[in-house]
Amino acid sequence: MLLIAFVAGILFGLIFMNWALNKAKVGTLRVDSSDPEDAPYLFLELEKGTGDISSKSYVLLKVNTQSYLSRK
Repeated sequence: MLLIAFVAGILFGLIFMNWALNKAKVGTLRVDSSDPEDAPYLFLELEKGTGDISSKSYVLLKVNTQSYLSRK
């Protein structure tokens, strides 16, 4: 019985942390390194307005490293 409660607590904690991190996320940082001769390009894609973000001391971003086709 104690083992079931322990596993249920861990699952509840994982689900809650996933929900909390997704709620705190303000956007995506896209790293495009499809051009091997150049440095990677960084794009900031915000889901919330800059007024919401500027009042915070730190923000949470999802990182997208998907390679796209070269621009040449």
